[in-house]
Amino acid sequence: MLTELELVNHLDNILVEKLKFQTYPELTVTSKHLDLKAMVKQDQIRIDLAAINQIDGSVYFFEAETQIHIQHPAIYRNFCNYCYLVCPDEQFDMLDSVTKRQQLSWADETGVGVITFSKEGALRVRLYADQQPLKPEVRKEVIRVMNKRYRIRFSTIPLWEQSRRRRPRSEV
Repeated sequence: MLTELELVNHLDNILVEKLKFQTYPELTVTSKHLDLKAMVKQDQIRIDLAAINQIDGSVYFFEAETQIHIQHPAIYRNFCNYCYLVCPDEQFDMLDSVTKRQQLSWADETGVGVITFSKEGALRVRLYADQQPLKPEVRKEVIRVMNKRYRIRFSTIPLWEQSRRRRPRSEV
């Protein structure tokens, strides 16, 4: 069975090489600039893999687990636009049909996506994550932490905000 590190490495490779994301393994956000105690009742959060999409500036968080624990990644939803649980295919396939439906239903209700990997490294999206609205101050802090690790090499203005910042042609 794949380990959490192997899951993260497979996903990181796909995100960087095929989808042109910029990624940040083991990204930690602290209470230095945000009141995390009020948000998630913790002093810091650490996500297994964070990524930013260079096309639209959306922020993705991926939590790797060797078993299906849909509830765990839900705490990260306030810090990203898209939140995913990543686990091995065999753990997902091992669930009986009732439990599998319950887990996917709960994930769907909370907006958490589910990605699984085969032993050979093949990715399967079992459920797409819902887009989460991200508070500007939270987004700013996540981007700051990313940039502190290494500079983001493209615009981080979300695509859905870029059109608002442009002037209408009549004003040009």
